[in-house]
Amino acid sequence: METALSTNMDNSALIDVGKSQTNFAKKMPKMVKYTLADSANDERIGMDYHIQIITKDDKLRILKFLRRFFFRDEPLNHSIELIPESEDSTCLELEEYCSMSSLENNLSLMAVSTNGAIIGVILNGKMDPPKDEEPEYITTCENAKFKKILRLLNYVDRNVNRDGKFRGLNILEIRIISVDSNWRGKGVAKALVEKTLEIGKEKGLHICRVDCSSYFSGKLCARLGFEQIYELNYADYVDEDGNPIFSPAFPHTAIVTYIKKL
Repeated sequence: METALSTNMDNSALIDVGKSQTNFAKKMPKMVKYTLADSANDERIGMDYHIQIITKDDKLRILKFLRRFFFRDEPLNHSIELIPESEDSTCLELEEYCSMSSLENNLSLMAVSTNGAIIGVILNGKMDPPKDEEPEYITTCENAKFKKILRLLNYVDRNVNRDGKFRGLNILEIRIISVDSNWRGKGVAKALVEKTLEIGKEKGLHICRVDCSSYFSGKLCARLGFEQIYELNYADYVDEDGNPIFSPAFPHTAIVTYIKKL
């Protein structure tokens, strides 16, 4: 399960989640435990996991998980072959992007099985309005492929926020959803999103937003009652020669923005 990466890299938004909000690091919500059932050879096997807050101490484990289950297979990354085929290869700019924007803000969550393994991750953050000029984190990005993704996300952000539509609102953004391939289809992503919405309400945020680059993450958001407010077909996002910049495999045909009032 994937969503597009964040469109916001303003460092001021990485630490301060709102002066009027509760200190989330001190007021930790109770862990949520889910009991699932998996079917193997027609035999029901119980599987338990809990959801907990990601802290800076989890950084290496989270990045290792994302390398395995997200970085290479996310539709935009896969479309432009952002990650080389080598087993141990990665994109350092992408890893830095994830670390800076979502791993140390006490808003992101991970699902952990009873044996201590991470089985799902949701990276969240608080959004700031887009700036008029191209953000510095895009102009200074030295990875040409990753810069294409950053520019697409910034383009979407500008269109979503056209005419100051969400000005003055505190927005919680879901930036990445990823689930261990062995646990997909068992409600892990749904549980992570639901806990995110609960946290957003507790902190007094107004809206939860998701930019879905994946058909499947969009389908999840729609099922959870999110409202679709913007859609950009990949075929319509073209370079100066009129050629599509991204051509993900079907069914990933568009990047779609969803919101849900908190």
